[in-house]
Parts: sequence; C-alpha cells; structure tokens
Amino acid sequence: MYPIGMHFGISQIVSAFALLLIQQHGKGMEVYYKNSIFLVGFSGLLTIFPVLCLYRRDRRGRIAGGLVSRYKPCGRSAGSYVLLFLMGAAMAQLGNLFMVFVQVFLESHTYQDAFSRISQGKSLLEMIYWMGIVAPVAEEAVFRWLICLRLRDYLRMPASIVISALLFGAYHGNISQFIYASILGCLFAYFMEMSGSLHAPVLLHIGANIWSLVYSELALWLLQTSAAWVIAGINLVCLLVFIWGFRYFKEIGKERREHLICSRCV
Repeated sequence: MYPIGMHFGISQIVSAFALLLIQQHGKGMEVYYKNSIFLVGFSGLLTIFPVLCLYRRDRRGRIAGGLVSRYKPCGRSAGSYVLLFLMGAAMAQLGNLFMVFVQVFLESHTYQDAFSRISQGKSLLEMIYWMGIVAPVAEEAVFRWLICLRLRDYLRMPASIVISALLFGAYHGNISQFIYASILGCLFAYFMEMSGSLHAPVLLHIGANIWSLVYSELALWLLQTSAAWVIAGINLVCLLVFIWGFRYFKEIGKERREHLICSRCV
C-alpha cells in the first residue's frame, strides 16, 4: 500500500545516503550500525509530515461524504492518557513474556542479535527519544491513522484491524517481530476504535517501546540480584493494568456507539 511504500522508501533513501557518505569517507559498517538508531528516527521524522497531510486529506473526504462529523470529539482526561501509556507498557511486558515461549519453538534470535548490535554504546535517553517516541509516532501515523482508517472506510472493524496489524507485523521484517508486532498492532487499533482518539495508539506504542527499553536494563539487574520474585510481581501488575484498562475503554466504546446511534436517530 502507498503509505507503507512511502515510509519504507524514505527509510531506504536515508539509509542509502548515509551508507554512501560513510563509504566515501572510508569508514566501515560499524559506523553505520552505530548511527542506525538515529537514521531510523530521522526517517520517521521525515515520514510524519507527508503522512499528516494525507490524513488531513482523507478526513476532509470523510467529512464531505458524511462518514465522520465535522467536529472533533472532546478530549479525554489526563488520567485516561496516563492509563493508555501504562497499558502500552503492560502490553509490551506481557507480549515479551509470550514471545519467550514462542521463540523456544521458532529458535530465532535474529532480532535480539540485530538489536544488541545497534544499541551497543547508546545511552538509554537516546534510545528512548528515537525508538521510544519518534519511531512510534511515525509508525502509528502510517499504520493506524492512514492504513487502518482507510480500510475502515470500506471494511468492518475486525477486518480493518487485523489487516493493518498484519501489515504492521510484516513491516518489521522477521518472524519473531511479525508475531509480536501483529498482536500489538491489533490492540493498538482496537483501543483507537474504542476510545475514538488518534492519541490512543500513539500513547500505547510509546508506552510499549519505552517500557521495553527500560525493562531490558532493569531485568538484567534483577536477575543478577536474584530478585526473580520482583519480575513475577511486575508481570502480575501488568496483567491487572491491562485488564482494568481493557474494561475501562470497552465501556467508553459502548458509550460512543450508543451516542452515534442516538445522533443518527435525531
């Protein structure tokens, strides 16, 4: 689809240009890997602006066609935004726990090896900025704001959620990340539908990525101090946060549907 091609194309152009400069200055691939997180983040920044223009054009068309209201929905409370962030962290924790068992059967460590290589020597703050904030905003703009909503114009909600999530998983390029990203992609799109807010998938994605980065450092320390019971407690808290948030936004989704039905009757 065009939005994926645009995002992938920008990433490839930025990477190819950087690689050409590195080769011209006689520097090896290690320099490229050292700066790969910056390149991914920078290509994400370049992607955001054309994607927002496309989304605004899509929205104008939906308003003209009567698919959506001209008026934007009222913003949610700050508490609901915090809950979305925490739910994203919970999804990442539970998703990573699930993938531990899946990888036993897949016997694939491609993603872990590549991630270790590109993250070596990077500060946690640098990783959080580029991979925890910039990359999620760019990816949600492409896969949820554009692709999922465009599919939603023609398909029912379950189909649009699943198809956009599978495309999101395929974009990540390996089987482990395909499974992980597809599951999270379904959840991101579902809560966007339930909340009626474009902020929902972004906050969920940011929460998931930041927690994954922080927890990777935290887990090493906990394992070294033999505090495995703390890890079990973290998993339990994440499960409770997810269940609470799911019930909360499911109720909001129910209220939204009832409001839409009433407004059409009027």
